[in-house]
Amino acid sequence: MTFFTSSPKTVSGTVRATTFEHSHQDLMACDECGQVQNVPLVGACAQKVLTCVRCAQPLALGQGPWREKTAALVITGLVLFVISNCFVFLGLDVGAFHHEANLLSGVWGLIHSDNIPLAILVFVTIFLFPLFELMALCYLVLPCYFGVRLPFQITLLRWLIKAAPWSMLEIFLLAVLVTSVKLGDMATIVLGVSIVAFFALVAVLGAAYWCINKRDLWAWLHPNNCFVGHDEQGHKLTERLYDCDVCHALVGESIIVHHGFCPRCDNQLHTRKPYSLQKTLAYTVAAIILYFPANILPVMTMNTLMGERSDTIFSGVAVLIAHGLWGIAAVVFIASLVVPVAKLVILIYLVWSVSQGHTAGMKQRLWLFKMTEWVGRWSMVDVFVVTLLTGLVQFGFLGTITPGGALLPFAAVVVFTMLAAHAFDPRLIWDAAGAQEPIFMGARASDKPCNL
Repeated sequence: MTFFTSSPKTVSGTVRATTFEHSHQDLMACDECGQVQNVPLVGACAQKVLTCVRCAQPLALGQGPWREKTAALVITGLVLFVISNCFVFLGLDVGAFHHEANLLSGVWGLIHSDNIPLAILVFVTIFLFPLFELMALCYLVLPCYFGVRLPFQITLLRWLIKAAPWSMLEIFLLAVLVTSVKLGDMATIVLGVSIVAFFALVAVLGAAYWCINKRDLWAWLHPNNCFVGHDEQGHKLTERLYDCDVCHALVGESIIVHHGFCPRCDNQLHTRKPYSLQKTLAYTVAAIILYFPANILPVMTMNTLMGERSDTIFSGVAVLIAHGLWGIAAVVFIASLVVPVAKLVILIYLVWSVSQGHTAGMKQRLWLFKMTEWVGRWSMVDVFVVTLLTGLVQFGFLGTITPGGALLPFAAVVVFTMLAAHAFDPRLIWDAAGAQEPIFMGARASDKPCNL
């Protein structure tokens, strides 16, 4: 164990130096309820998974040779990303007319139709963040494989974890499938080299995230995972430990109060997310307000020789049903209509139940929060569908598709609900039941596949 003084940080207008001790401990805090518990030794990763003894949520702990697999997948992903953006993505044949589009043609279409905020959002989620993910993973995993530490790796990993929810390649992939089915009856779709590489890229990047062991990577970058504060005489304080939501280090309460940052990854820390309920409610109310124009205004407009036709989200679903495309209609209906409403209702319920101090159904409410957090991104599928149609259907007087007035407020609804879920602190659900129990002897180990 080593004693040291951290660099001064400005907290509440004053500069304080926090003295603390750092060490490695076989302890882990649950991401959902905050309970600190001992980590038992388990067998191979394929046979065991650890679950929290308090809320029964899986604990992110993996074992096994992940470096080789992840390194190979990341290199493959970079090659596929270049191919996906350098060649034809989709082609559309309407009679003697042919039009080709690349991955970012829809972004340029949004810019030409003066939808700059939407163009930025789509560009960031399908190009900028995925590129950052792949470059960051290369900079982290390859040196880890060869045992070489490089500058700024801790900072890069911190931002990689924070940016991951905003990379939406898999949702764009679903939008490609929906768009292909929509256009299948009116034109001949020609698959380009890029779309094949894009399908493979989504699979490879998903596999890389499945294989990587972030806790092991953090341990390689900074082996100490427990930081406990000391008083002025240098005596160790007996205090509650909180986990960093980025690197999962356990940090004493005094360090969080006086220092405000994680000593391991320099992430800003709070014992609980400040103003969590207020922020969640504010984002949710903003999403509710925008939900009405998102469903009343047209989401896209089609100009053809037969005239102009505007479709709302609901009328678009009705058109799919009229063409007998029940499966695609169900996907769009659930992702664009059911999921946003369900998210808003659940978020309001979570805020209300926590503010009232309810102790019943805590595990069920935690499950609702996890589902809301996971499905929130998938409502972007309608935004990506219109973006793809804008880039593909550009045949002059024969037919063009332009985004409607509903697309921007609908995208804002998705963003606000994601921000609301991020602002909500699930540990508040368990706070109503009282203080945490003392550290348990060990998390539960069950015979299930280990999700890294």
